[in-house]
Amino acid sequence: MKKILGVLAVIVCVAVLPFALAQSNPGSSQLDKSNSIRSPSDLYPITVNVVKIFVHAQGYRVIYQKSESTFADFYVPASWFKAGGKAVMIRVRGPIGPYAVIYYRSDGSFSHVKLYVKDNFNDPTWGTLEGDPGDKFKVDAIKLTP
Repeated sequence: MKKILGVLAVIVCVAVLPFALAQSNPGSSQLDKSNSIRSPSDLYPITVNVVKIFVHAQGYRVIYQKSESTFADFYVPASWFKAGGKAVMIRVRGPIGPYAVIYYRSDGSFSHVKLYVKDNFNDPTWGTLEGDPGDKFKVDAIKLTP
């Protein structure tokens, strides 16, 4: 009987221990009891549907849909795709994508971009940009056209 009670005590301790360790200081949590954010981010995202991405040695030309029948583009330099850079490319499979999320600071300045692209380069959303694009890839920010 003592052996069974000892085993039950160990099981209860093992079951309760993770919950006891998960408790944190009330001041260290990002959320207060009303689930509101104490320090909101100064970034806001804008998501655009990408129609086609053209690959070039200097970067990517991204054509996105502005409205039902109008399109625009922006250029993303290859130098932005580095650790801590201004761009990241996330390859996705399945029916999702491609799309882009462009992040701006609360003062309206550009922060960074995330490109969600099809994993398969044979997908019709991929293309190749031929010729010299001139200074198109010499940009410091992405400015979406209204």
